Amino acid sequence: MQQNNLAVYEHWKGETRYRKNGKIMTPLTDEGFLEGMEAGKFVREDHKAFVALLYYSAVRKSEALRATREQFQITKKDLVFSVGKRLKHGIETPPLKIPLAAPYVDTIVSAIENTKQGKVDFHYVFPYSKKTGYNIVARCFSYPHFFRLSRITNFFLEGWTIAQVHSWTGLTLKALDYYIGLVDIDKMGKSLYKP
Repeated sequence: MQQNNLAVYEHWKGETRYRKNGKIMTPLTDEGFLEGMEAGKFVREDHKAFVALLYYSAVRKSEALRATREQFQITKKDLVFSVGKRLKHGIETPPLKIPLAAPYVDTIVSAIENTKQGKVDFHYVFPYSKKTGYNIVARCFSYPHFFRLSRITNFFLEGWTIAQVHSWTGLTLKALDYYIGLVDIDKMGKSLYKP
């Protein structure tokens, strides 16, 4: 019995869970994000903030879950997020600036401001388990990595350079090649239309 459980664990431990909708390869648009935020089922307002942070920052779910209020700074125009050292052999990136005027950024600011202060030196903005974080996203947007794929792909579609996207995400150049390939395929398909 114990050996069977170990075999199941070994099979699933490294896989992202794409069982519900399959792996999505088309990036989410800003319009699709807004529709999902309006129509999605959110139990609490800070759940919207968690989703908005993932959408705008392209951080991993675990990087958002470990974020403390001390990692955020609110300026007149921007929400500045010092992510810290990225997971999966990533680097420490410069702080990310997310415009306060962008839709649903106010929910992130509210979640930061409402983070309880205690006797510890750090205060988690989103004190959820990984499973809860996954479920918050899955109720309206499939799975958390979909935001990462969307933001990175959209950055490349908008003409940002590899160096700029590397600085934002902390991903290796080898990892960024995958997203560049998605953009190239999209552009190649569009080039087939000749009016």
